Amino acid sequence: MDQNQLDDLIVQVAEHATTRNLETIISTLKNAKGGVSPETAEKLEVIWSSWNDENDEIELEPEQCAFVIETAALGFANSPIFRKVLIAAIRATLPPYLNRVAVVRALGLRDDALPPNEIIRRFRKLLALKTGCYVFRSAGWGTAGAPDSESGTIAITACNGRGSSVAIPLESILKEASLLGPGLETSRIIDPVKAARMDAATFRAAVKKKALCPVSENQMKAMAQLTAAAGKSPDEFNAWWSSETPAQAARPADPRTSSNGRSLEEIEVLIDREAAAGQATIYTAGAIASLTAFFTRLRPDTAVREALQLAKVIAKVAPRTAPDDLVPLLTPLLAKAPFWPEKPETAPLDQLAVWGHIPAKDLGVMASVTIAVFNIDYLIRCAMRLPLKALNAVCAEIEPAALDRALAAAAVSGSDMLLWIWKNRKKIQLSPEVIRQVNVINVVKALSQEKLPREWGAAQRELKLHLLEKNDFHQQMIAAAGDDPASITGALQSALFLNPGERQSLLVKLARHSESLRDHIENGAGQQILNAGLSKREKVIAAPEVAEPNYTSIKSHQRLLAELNDLINVQIPENREALKVARAHGDFRENAEFDAAKERRNFLGRRRSELEKDLANLQPVSLRIADPEGVVQIGTVVTLTDAAGQETVYTILGAWDGDPERNFVSYRTRLGQAVYRRAVGEQVTLPNGSECTITKVTVLPEELLQELE
Repeated sequence: MDQNQLDDLIVQVAEHATTRNLETIISTLKNAKGGVSPETAEKLEVIWSSWNDENDEIELEPEQCAFVIETAALGFANSPIFRKVLIAAIRATLPPYLNRVAVVRALGLRDDALPPNEIIRRFRKLLALKTGCYVFRSAGWGTAGAPDSESGTIAITACNGRGSSVAIPLESILKEASLLGPGLETSRIIDPVKAARMDAATFRAAVKKKALCPVSENQMKAMAQLTAAAGKSPDEFNAWWSSETPAQAARPADPRTSSNGRSLEEIEVLIDREAAAGQATIYTAGAIASLTAFFTRLRPDTAVREALQLAKVIAKVAPRTAPDDLVPLLTPLLAKAPFWPEKPETAPLDQLAVWGHIPAKDLGVMASVTIAVFNIDYLIRCAMRLPLKALNAVCAEIEPAALDRALAAAAVSGSDMLLWIWKNRKKIQLSPEVIRQVNVINVVKALSQEKLPREWGAAQRELKLHLLEKNDFHQQMIAAAGDDPASITGALQSALFLNPGERQSLLVKLARHSESLRDHIENGAGQQILNAGLSKREKVIAAPEVAEPNYTSIKSHQRLLAELNDLINVQIPENREALKVARAHGDFRENAEFDAAKERRNFLGRRRSELEKDLANLQPVSLRIADPEGVVQIGTVVTLTDAAGQETVYTILGAWDGDPERNFVSYRTRLGQAVYRRAVGEQVTLPNGSECTITKVTVLPEELLQELE
């Protein structure tokens, strides 16, 4: 690709990034003779600038994140704009349990002096760092525990038979250590007796095979000097290291080709082997006939059971098939492939689920093949119901004008397409009519759908987050409703996926952007929404005081939910693995690692029970609704004056919002109960026995309200 073509492609990506274009740019940059020129690096700033919105938080799609990370790994891009985009890409890619300040610091994301390629080296090592993997440092070998993302450390248990464990800074591991996966080869590498029987070539091959990240030759030498070549003089070591094993007899070439594979898996393996050997040429007539016969013989139940494998094979076969041969080749699959249903608009979602698993690099090819085998209208009908993961690549193969017309004519009601429209409203030319599809009625309808396959669950969760938290999304809800606030309140009455606290908080946030909505809520619509889903008895009869939930801020509620999610999905599974590893070490009576893992299991179990019990009786509320009128409520600032005229100011907050250092008091504490629901002028007795008078009650300042939401 010449420079002019590359420049044109960069401009296209800045306007509308597709997986294929991003991969083409990366491939061109990797193959550039003499490295990437400063001029090309400067032109890439067009892309970074287009992805960098000064007013909003940068939101990148997975393929954009991968492109940024690959670019950083090449080591030539380094500017303030690029670093900002790089931070967004890494934070979007990190698992939630690692997306913490201490981990970001260990990666060096905030260190402007650290080159981006070094950040990516650490980032990839962090993703490879798993509980039970082997860690090599200058101090020797050890096994890794789970990273502590709060303190930025990781427990390393020495492989010295003593079971001693020490917390090591995560940054040190990411900078200097080498990681090897467990297995027989690794046990030979770290055992001085077994390693001494290995020649240098075998040792190097074993290290490369088990390495979870690239290992430099100097690191391999250090490993060898500790075990395989322990005790050798420098001259003896150099002679041993440079020796080679006799060449093995060459194996006869495998006569099979991808066109005569006996299973879908074998065809894919053979295609990959041919590509690696530079033999990925256009199929001959004989090869097409063999593949057509295979697809004809393929059983329908096999096509359903191995749908993902079939899609991968189609994506790899299509580029090697002449256009005139493609339709005849794939025609035998039309009644078998579940991802090509006869009527996409009514087919069960399970049939389309495979689109959510096809690798990103193959999605564009699959979309093009679908158009060739069917037509553009069929692909659009499929797109209306595909999971969000597939939509970017699929929609990139459709002319924007045709897609806009189809969206304008469709009654969009799925979370995935609604999110795609919202995220792409600035990237491609979508008509106002299409953008108005993102309205509260459609959003509530999408979020009310139940029992969706898991491939559609991620978009539903993200759309709910937008509805509850995103200020620009709230503005869109108001704009799409126009002068009809009743459409908003009517839709929210049916939003039973929201609890009363969430509905109340959402009402307050939406009302900030619309005076007519505020008036409508004050006229009684607000109470109707809060009563939605409650029985007549629940609306009329107050619950007994003992059954009253603990109220807390939205922020504290989300924090507790996040901790519970981290326990269930990360820490408890990691603890199970740690127990398995510890059990494998043998005698439990002197197995300190096993005892520690059991103690950790007991602690995690207790903490999970505590969180589940607390959350079951916890109600998040927006503290903006406090209207004190001289009475102490949750979400008020109270001034107490003692007999000597000394004033003390407390902020009365929810059950989990206390912070003694800032005089934030939970209303459930003894001090909170002493002043709760008491009026200005009343005398109160504090827990320490002193008496004070309530002299002032005010609402929370705006900056604190924003902090607690």
